[in-house]
Amino acid sequence: MKFSAKKIYSIVFITAAVISFLAIQSEHYLSKDLTVYEKIGSGSSFNYLIIGDSIGRGAGAENKDLRWYSQLEVLLKDFSGSRARRNMLVQSGATSFEGIYKLQKSPKFQDIDLVFIVFGENDRKYMNSEQFTFFYEKLIRNAKERYPGSEIITIIESPLKQEQFADAINRLSTHYGAKTLDMRVPFKQSGMLTEQLTTDTVHPNGRGYQLYATSILELIKNNIEIDAEIASLPKPLTRDQTLHLYEKKLVTASKGFRSENGINISKRPGDYLEYSFDGSILGVKAIRSLDGGKLRVYIDGEYVRTLSTWWPFTRERYLYVASGLDNGRHTVRFETAENSSLNNTNEKSVIQISSIIVAKDKKN
Repeated sequence: MKFSAKKIYSIVFITAAVISFLAIQSEHYLSKDLTVYEKIGSGSSFNYLIIGDSIGRGAGAENKDLRWYSQLEVLLKDFSGSRARRNMLVQSGATSFEGIYKLQKSPKFQDIDLVFIVFGENDRKYMNSEQFTFFYEKLIRNAKERYPGSEIITIIESPLKQEQFADAINRLSTHYGAKTLDMRVPFKQSGMLTEQLTTDTVHPNGRGYQLYATSILELIKNNIEIDAEIASLPKPLTRDQTLHLYEKKLVTASKGFRSENGINISKRPGDYLEYSFDGSILGVKAIRSLDGGKLRVYIDGEYVRTLSTWWPFTRERYLYVASGLDNGRHTVRFETAENSSLNNTNEKSVIQISSIIVAKDKKN
């Protein structure tokens, strides 16, 4: 039987396409049971997720190609041919509390093999090391529960000076079998000044993020070599790890705030909102923007802290307020302060609050 050249070409093309499809499907199904280290070692593709703050986002790099994860992806491709597919839950200025709620609210990403957790530098401004330990552990557990087959790499950020916070990350990482990387060490060992590795003494520049990328690659190489097991989910170190965060919108008292599309808005000092809530944890869902002002926060009549809602971009944020409260009933008042943020150069000062964030036990 004779075939025309056109028909032969069609047969060859279809055959090649089928072989390619079967190869992709084979890699997909075979790689499902492989750890991220086995995938990288064999040159297979993998999916990863970053949960973090501004350093997790790569802020400070001169361009997007110099962010730590962009540089890492190139290094991994050069190392084994492995293609890293990125997913991100990051926010400049975020704490681990905000990371927990962003993870909880986000759609589930598909087949996550590796999770990077990048927090600490912001947390130390708002909470003590014990409170940080609780939230950081909850973030590890929530990530592992959502993505059971994932490895977890925890990053101790290069500017972090509070040893108790670094110790908490180390202790929790050891407990869960997560792999921790203390980026303060490579920065110190580089022999370069902080000013040479950062844009503002906090956020790394491209050169600083190169240290992040190469250090992570070396960690991954070592774990491939020793055939490391991935993070597990043992019993928690801290209490109440079954708590689930949720929003409460019902305002119990107010003065001066007006409601618009579900957001309570104030433009005058002395206005206030009050909410009642049960439990030991409190956050607030607010809009931060260039017009953002300041809020004084009182819980059960006692002053707790002042929050700024200024931000260079308009963003919905989940701000940490307090934890370690008694488990009973509480009242919180958010009161618009007279002075706006130092960063707010506009004549107006606006407060926008959607709800409070509180916790309940998932078993109840």
